[in-house]
Amino acid sequence: MSIDRVRKIVLAFPEAEETESFGEPWFRAGGKVFTVYGAEPNGWSLCFKCGKMQMGIFLEDPRFTQTPYVGRHGWVTLKFIGRDMPNWEEVTELLKMSYRNNVPARLKGKI
Repeated sequence: MSIDRVRKIVLAFPEAEETESFGEPWFRAGGKVFTVYGAEPNGWSLCFKCGKMQMGIFLEDPRFTQTPYVGRHGWVTLKFIGRDMPNWEEVTELLKMSYRNNVPARLKGKI
């Protein structure tokens, strides 16, 4: 399952832990959320913090949308619908980016 693969990637990051909010897995490190896994009709999604400056670049790609509620703070959502197979190397790099963009400074250089 996709959530198992996401867990394997993110829980290897320093101080990463999984919590649950609104019935979905949220991943934090140093008390800060860095990604959220979401169930979608016929698929799943991940939210990433890319930052306000890079958000436009991501939104040019139709796979990404601005994340509801927190998008104005530089968060985007990547949805995998139906048979879309994730490029796990890309997903790993996006998760690392989000981790670096949102965890406390003492953790940023550890991955």
